[in-house]
Amino acid sequence: MVRSTAHPVAGLPMYDWPEVRDAVDALWSAIVERLRANGIEAPDRVWRPTRSEELWAHPDLLVGETCGWQVVDELRGRIEVLGVLDRGVDGCEPGDYRSVVICRNDDPINALEDLRGRTVATNGDRSQSGYGALLTLFAPLAVSGRFFDAVVTSGSHRASLRAVAEGRADLAVVDEVCWRLGLDHEPAVDSLRIVAWTDPTPGLPLVTGWASAGLRDALNEAISGAVAGLDVAVREPLHLYGYRIRPTSDYRVIADRLAAAAAAGYPTVA
Repeated sequence: MVRSTAHPVAGLPMYDWPEVRDAVDALWSAIVERLRANGIEAPDRVWRPTRSEELWAHPDLLVGETCGWQVVDELRGRIEVLGVLDRGVDGCEPGDYRSVVICRNDDPINALEDLRGRTVATNGDRSQSGYGALLTLFAPLAVSGRFFDAVVTSGSHRASLRAVAEGRADLAVVDEVCWRLGLDHEPAVDSLRIVAWTDPTPGLPLVTGWASAGLRDALNEAISGAVAGLDVAVREPLHLYGYRIRPTSDYRVIADRLAAAAAAGYPTVA
């Protein structure tokens, strides 16, 4: 059950804002303690490479946090979903999440149709919460494959919040957990408001590259126990409420929605 390697790696990059990194480190330390108690070799610290793709593609990935888009696309067949950290997102089942459509407070729009011909900010074109959710939401409104006048790529949800607040874009679709982190730590959010919410989707999964049923169970046992035993001082800044074990197949819904948007003539945000 226990696999030995000289260099196992792990990372929890998806909500690893500078302001909450101490809490992320504390979460990983709690997981490591339980893993080692079960004889599983684990790194002392999370790895924070410049590009998260380096983490996900590492041949000795023990535990990593990624986006559901990658699970059904470039990481398909290369990783296995363990479960998801439950962030207690309103309107969602435990372990699910959704995105919020945001604009500036002084923008008079009241409905999605009012956003036609505007400039939208996305964090990138490989993100479910910041791009795939856009495709699903606006595909029914697109005409000849277009809805927006321009698309600005920001590089992150936090940068999308700033782009809208600074007037470089009129709207963005942002992971609701990042919106909460923004309420905690990002001044740009003070000038923004929510226009709409996307449909619930399986949350950002913890994955492993070590495909072994016995090891998967041991990893999930360690993560579940660590999360359950966390102090509120660690849970609160991470908006962390629990852990849900779930199969990789849960994420097929993302591929299905992307395929539906493409079939409707809206394969890319435009």
